[in-house]
Amino acid sequence: MARLESKIAIVTGGASGLGEGMAQRFAEEDAKVIITDIDETRGNAVAEKLGAQFKKHDVASEAEWENIIAATTSEHGRLDVLVNNAGIFTSCPVDETDLEEFQKVINVNVVGVFLGCKHGLRAMKANPGGPSGSIINLSSVTGLRGQIGGAAYTSSKGAVRLLTKTVAVENAPNGIRCNSIHPGVIETPILDPLFAAAPDEAAMRAGIESTLPIGYMGDPARDIGNMAVYLASDESIYVTGAEMVVDGGMTVGLPT
Repeated sequence: MARLESKIAIVTGGASGLGEGMAQRFAEEDAKVIITDIDETRGNAVAEKLGAQFKKHDVASEAEWENIIAATTSEHGRLDVLVNNAGIFTSCPVDETDLEEFQKVINVNVVGVFLGCKHGLRAMKANPGGPSGSIINLSSVTGLRGQIGGAAYTSSKGAVRLLTKTVAVENAPNGIRCNSIHPGVIETPILDPLFAAAPDEAAMRAGIESTLPIGYMGDPARDIGNMAVYLASDESIYVTGAEMVVDGGMTVGLPT
């Protein structure tokens, strides 16, 4: 039996990167997957490839969250898994960060996750047979520590970490779980501009990997997707409010 058979799962930001990797693994484990993203072209292509559904979605809009959840429960009758993955990244020192940029990151990375939890919980509480479900919030290793240039991004990911714990403790009696995943350096399109701007891409890649005890960058499906499958499945039924760090030892210390 597939680990997510018949589960209804929404994955935000599922058109690329971590979201695509998690959606892929969910589909492989027989979940019915709804991918949401602002990128319609890429989102439709990924959905077609995976046999999933796609819906355009701005996670910072409460009205769009209400529409996504209503459409899902109307069509499928329930919501079992919600992955709040959609997010944006910026890098700028605190004293050089524009307020507009800071607020934009918070609006997507924090408000978007809050709205997902709010409306996802309402749907899960109304599931046939009683409240049940798993909410998975994507934080980061930067949600556990500071980072140079991370004024907006680290603030947002730290907020996601503690919002997750609040959702978990409030809803544990309902049988609804909430956990956060904290990826390290995962090979996704978010790194493409960094590599493209480097004088020597191979040298930059080697430099990054030299800081990882495990010696290489993570894979979206194998590493983050597998963790998400575990948290979405009934295998993790006694796990809630946890910080699942998937970083190749990055936060443990530098390799010797």
